Amino acid sequence: MISHLEEYFGRDFHFENIDFGLFPDGESDNRIPRFTEISGKTVIFYQSIYNENLLEEALELIWAIKRQYKAFHLIAVIPFLIFRRQDHEEKNDEICRLKMIIDCLKHAGVDEMITVSPHSADIDKFCQMFDVKLWEIDPSPLFASTIKTYISDKPTIYSPDRGSITRAIKLAKLTGGRVIFSLKERGLNNEANIKPEEKEEVDRLISYYQEKEDFLDINYADAGHIVDESIVMVEDEISTGTTANKTGRRLKGLGARKIIFLAVHPVLVHGWRRKLFDRNPFDKIILGDTIPRGYEKRTGGLIHDISVAELMAQTLYKALGRFENLP
Repeated sequence: MISHLEEYFGRDFHFENIDFGLFPDGESDNRIPRFTEISGKTVIFYQSIYNENLLEEALELIWAIKRQYKAFHLIAVIPFLIFRRQDHEEKNDEICRLKMIIDCLKHAGVDEMITVSPHSADIDKFCQMFDVKLWEIDPSPLFASTIKTYISDKPTIYSPDRGSITRAIKLAKLTGGRVIFSLKERGLNNEANIKPEEKEEVDRLISYYQEKEDFLDINYADAGHIVDESIVMVEDEISTGTTANKTGRRLKGLGARKIIFLAVHPVLVHGWRRKLFDRNPFDKIILGDTIPRGYEKRTGGLIHDISVAELMAQTLYKALGRFENLP
């Protein structure tokens, strides 16, 4: 991302790593090098927050940058944000942790946040509530160009649930394809299953998205729209891989000619490899890099990684370009 920023701005950007450490009793001793240069400056803080330890660490460092060392303005680049699903204010028995985390980031010192393809549309509402300027990165153009490498004809973009329909339509507009969708229901152990078709609900959703997204070529995912088609199954994230695998094998069983699985966020919880690659139905798997996929999660070339670094640099350029004489 730094090299892309230098290209856009035409000057060197100095990024400093945090000096991480612990006191003998185990308490945090993280320190910020060159802290004397922060006062009155705009600071960019970069961290993918995909677990609670990273959240605690980020809040500590953001607070120090803004409250202790007196940064003028702080932009947090957070490609992936924990608690993305816990957004239900209407469920009083559940803590609305997505709202909580935005509140915490604001109080720590965040003025603006850049994130990639957030799971919940409510993130924008919560950011407005706490006066955090939100920048959402849409990686669809990157995925569309990669899809064209593997599929020469116009693909059918498949959304396995309602949450991914808008994402599927964006890809279809860029690839010239059409959209098909299914609906999920949660069973025992929170396992997702394809719901039986309910014509009234399907017709309502088709009409809604045709009007909302100005896209007419959208249909329910029945066999007639799958057989002998090149299918791109799009999700915002992959965790266990079980649902993706099961859905891919269903598409194959209905006669799909080729299936590509695409997910923006590689959450990849314990045991994901065996579950995802069991009787692997996919011709290719494409994942974003919003969460680091280190050595322990490599697959020997079975996955095509897509970097969102340039998109983050572009968004930062727009965010910083709003200000004249920015310190």
